Amino acid sequence: MSLEIPKNNSKESDIDENRKDKNVSYLLESVPQLEKMFKVIGKIGEGTFSSVFLAYHKSNPNKYYAIKQLVPTVSPNRILRELKCLKDIGGEDYVAGVKWCIREAGNVVFVMEYLYHDKFSDYALNMPTEELRDYMRALLTALRRVHQFKVIHRDVKPSNFLYNRQKREYMLVDFGLAQSLDSIRSNPAISRNKCHDENKVNSLIKKSIYIRCECFGKPKVCSICLMRPEQNVNRAGTPGFRAPEVLLKHHPPTTAIDMWASGVMMLCILSSSHCFFRPPNDIAALAEIVAIFGTEAVQKCAKALGKKFICSADTQALDLRDLCQKSRTRKRNPNSKSSSSVLQDYPDAAYDLLKKLLDLNHATRITAEEALNHPFLKS
Repeated sequence: MSLEIPKNNSKESDIDENRKDKNVSYLLESVPQLEKMFKVIGKIGEGTFSSVFLAYHKSNPNKYYAIKQLVPTVSPNRILRELKCLKDIGGEDYVAGVKWCIREAGNVVFVMEYLYHDKFSDYALNMPTEELRDYMRALLTALRRVHQFKVIHRDVKPSNFLYNRQKREYMLVDFGLAQSLDSIRSNPAISRNKCHDENKVNSLIKKSIYIRCECFGKPKVCSICLMRPEQNVNRAGTPGFRAPEVLLKHHPPTTAIDMWASGVMMLCILSSSHCFFRPPNDIAALAEIVAIFGTEAVQKCAKALGKKFICSADTQALDLRDLCQKSRTRKRNPNSKSSSSVLQDYPDAAYDLLKKLLDLNHATRITAEEALNHPFLKS
């Protein structure tokens, strides 16, 4: 959830008065205690499960806070999970913490420190090497802390990693989708259709896993596919930032999915693209990955996960450095047809780290701890 405040001296000036009154009134009616402590300015962000308001404490008008109001239908387990992450993990290493949690009947709000931040599109297109190094070091430091608590953030993306460019301040936010590794292991997400005979299904899969089914390339579903067990896997995350193992419905997920997402963020910066991948669905997302990493690499990735990936076209892998340079050239000089005019402003080590973050194999993908010791971030 992006919490954007325009660059002006009055944080209240850009919030429409009608919307401000309506939204603030609803918040204060839902949680009356807030009015005793805070002056709520207005809504600054909204997501599926919550709305975020900007406020300052009445005892200190210069201290701003973000008040996150969860929708009443959010499950208690989800609220507890997010609160536990904010309380146990947050407050250091660039991870957002929580100052207060207030409950009124079925309404729950989290009060957190507010970080004024820039839009990703404002700095991703022109970030120099040293700034990129600091940015990635801060992001990976935050992820290292989260992963040390055996927690997967599951929604790492630019709008959840706030950055104040002028002050070089950072904050990893929004643990609404976070999940502990222990809970994942104790509650497997893949369920099987009990109306099928397990032995028959397993036998069929073993025989046919590497055999092209009868409906391949045809507008129908064959009996082989109908006999396969359902895979109800929680995909979580934001389109464009989902790791290949998530798209291939692998279970259980690991902290490696956060590392992939951080790699996509780095790819956006290296290519001067505020949004590199733009898939409308998971199939399109896999196709975009194939277009960059090649058919063979994705097939190997699928095989390592016990999957069979069939692609009608044989696509060759692209060179990431060349891809990024050409993308930057188009952004800076749309009429240019070559990348020769692009300055070599990012060192080899930056692209080496990028390749390790975007390793298709989640088992060999670099960890946050390892990434922080990478030559690009150590130099």
